[in-house]
Amino acid sequence: MPSGAICFVSHLHCGRISDKENFLRSKPMDLLEPNDVVMADKGFVIEKELDKICFKLKSPLFLKDKIQFYASDTVSNCKLSDKRVTVERAVSRIKQYKYFEGALPYESLHNVDSEFIKTCLLCNFHDPLTNVT
Repeated sequence: MPSGAICFVSHLHCGRISDKENFLRSKPMDLLEPNDVVMADKGFVIEKELDKICFKLKSPLFLKDKIQFYASDTVSNCKLSDKRVTVERAVSRIKQYKYFEGALPYESLHNVDSEFIKTCLLCNFHDPLTNVT
């Protein structure tokens, strides 16, 4: 049973860059296989790009003008939320390493990318991200 692991880390980018632009530049799609599913938050608008290359996008459902979800929507939304919790746990583990907290000295900027990748790899040596039963 999968227990969750950080298996892709994009390169860091200086300045302001949108999540979508980071996704497109990092090319995680190159590692996916046709009909794989990509999970993203509501505001992460990459559906057109994924459709072009035969990948599916899953995002949490929102009620909008509805009073409640259909039962089938509730089940799929719960499954997606469980996976989202795993992602949030991974992000939380990365943040536990205080290296990236606050301003970094200019002299260390050339190392930031490799240090971030090492930090993500170290997180994989912790307990599983998911509740394995």
